[in-house]
Amino acid sequence: MKSLLRIFLLLFFVSCAEEGDMDSPFLGVSYEVRFDQVRFQVNQKLYQQLNFERGSNNFCANLGEIRAVKRTGNELQLVVRRNSSCNGDYLLVWDGGVQESMPERVQLYLFPQFTNCGSTSGNTVNDTLKIDLKRAFMPLQESVVNRMSIYIRENCNFFDFNCEGDCDLEKD
Repeated sequence: MKSLLRIFLLLFFVSCAEEGDMDSPFLGVSYEVRFDQVRFQVNQKLYQQLNFERGSNNFCANLGEIRAVKRTGNELQLVVRRNSSCNGDYLLVWDGGVQESMPERVQLYLFPQFTNCGSTSGNTVNDTLKIDLKRAFMPLQESVVNRMSIYIRENCNFFDFNCEGDCDLEKD
């Protein structure tokens, strides 16, 4: 009787672990999708580096500040303020993980990759970055992409945005 109970428990735990483990198939996977001014990149090591160096002086030379986040369906828009003399692209990095919550949650870092920041005259412009979530999160099931919350971090400011479902968030 004890051996039958052990077999039952073993089967129960194995079956639960496979279905409940949402993020492990994508951790360690790397790919990149291009959206106009944005390179959406899945890279666990880069995400960890951005997280570790967040806010450091040498890391914050090319400041871009998220002013607003809006999600409508499968389109994510980020309004980013930057110095008008800076040119370049933005890198939006996902570590490939999906946090098991309801709804599921992914975390992203926005990192400006400006190559030419001449004078810091104080003149600023806003860039509107548009990301197609279905293309960006292509390894995930469409139902997960439709309901997931998106947590967005900036590289220098310690102000994060948590977008759950359709959202329209602005920084004061």
